Amino acid sequence: MRFLIALLVGLLAGALLTSILMRSLAAGSAYPKGVMAVQAAHFSALNTLAKDNRCSAAEIQKDLLPMRILAADVEPAFKTLAEQDPQFVRYAADLRRVLDLQLAKGIDNCADLNTGLSSVKQACENCHRDYQ
Repeated sequence: MRFLIALLVGLLAGALLTSILMRSLAAGSAYPKGVMAVQAAHFSALNTLAKDNRCSAAEIQKDLLPMRILAADVEPAFKTLAEQDPQFVRYAADLRRVLDLQLAKGIDNCADLNTGLSSVKQACENCHRDYQ
C-alpha cells in the first residue's frame, strides 16, 4: 500500500513539474513571436491605408515609425540565431535600412506607400525565406 501511495505521489509530482517546465519553455518563445506579430500588424495596417486610399503622412508615420523602432528588437528577440549567423544579422540590418529610407522620404501618398511597402515586404521575405 505504501508503495502504491509513493508511486502515486511521484507521478503527480512528475506531472506537475513537467507542466511547469512546458510553460516556461513556451514563455521563452513569446518574445520572438510577439516581435513578429506586432511587425505584421503594423504592416497590415499600412496595407489597409493604401487599399482604403487614406495615405496621409501622419497616418503612415503612425505605423511606419513603430515598425522601425521594433526592427531594433529583431536580433535580441532571436538572440541565439543572431549570435550564430551573420546572414541573419545582415537581413535584420537590411530591414532597418529599408525602413529608415521610407521614413526619410516622408511618404504622403498611396503610390509611394505601395512602393515602400513592396521594399519592406521584400526585406521581410528575404529573411523569412531562410529562417522561417
